[in-house]
Amino acid sequence: MWLRYRILRPVGLGLSKMSIYRLKWSGSENAPFSGPFIIVANHQTSVDSMAIAIALKKAAKTCQILPWAKVEIKKGQDGFLGAILWRVFGKIPIDRGAEEEAPRAIKKSLELLRKKKIVMVFPEGTRYPRGEVGPFRYGVANLARVTPAPVLPVAVYRREEDNGVQVNIGHPFFMPVIPPDVEEEAARPRNKLEALVIKQLEVARQWGEGIGYDRKVMKLLAGMIDLITRTITRDQTSFKGLFQMAHPEDNEFLRDRVMEVLPDNWRTVEGKSTRERPESTRFFPE
Repeated sequence: MWLRYRILRPVGLGLSKMSIYRLKWSGSENAPFSGPFIIVANHQTSVDSMAIAIALKKAAKTCQILPWAKVEIKKGQDGFLGAILWRVFGKIPIDRGAEEEAPRAIKKSLELLRKKKIVMVFPEGTRYPRGEVGPFRYGVANLARVTPAPVLPVAVYRREEDNGVQVNIGHPFFMPVIPPDVEEEAARPRNKLEALVIKQLEVARQWGEGIGYDRKVMKLLAGMIDLITRTITRDQTSFKGLFQMAHPEDNEFLRDRVMEVLPDNWRTVEGKSTRERPESTRFFPE
């Protein structure tokens, strides 16, 4: 599947120079050499996924990037281009009306991360007007909590001067350790096996911080994710809490990292987007 990207990338680069896009990017040197890592980005245009994939040229040459994407895109409800990109590059499908959809997306993402793939998530769940970043949903925070993969913050927006698409890539980071006095029930292990996995996650993250992101390191991280995923797969009923470990501060933490690579005049908003679809299609309700 990713061979298609490598073949079609020159075409994408050509299209990105058209007056309607004028794609530019910065910070591509910050990205890890390859997967496994999680891209967290704000959502501004219908070509955000492709623009980010072009900007991450180093990592995209070595492994596949798969975004979480609502199934309506495949059906063409968000435009012809989105449906084409779905079929060409593949997605992690999200049926926002289905029960237990967030855990299914997290499990699928873990399978991909342990294979050294890259998972891309737009936590706002919908596009917000220029200059605004909406509230982040729990889906990506729960994913980031259940894997020792680094998170790469990315900003996408239309430039004021020429309305071109800009991609800014920040520095990768790991989720901070959950404070021992946290009160959320979801953050506390329910049994010994779950407690063991949580401890393994914390050790892996602490090990990963500050050691770089070259090919050898990313291979070791993939091995750690594989070990944790196998443990979860063997007894899924014992690990339900692992998919609900995020707490409100995690959403703010992730959004702050994206805000750092957006222009200074951008602001966070807490209400629904004026471009958002009806309430029944929200992305992983809180």
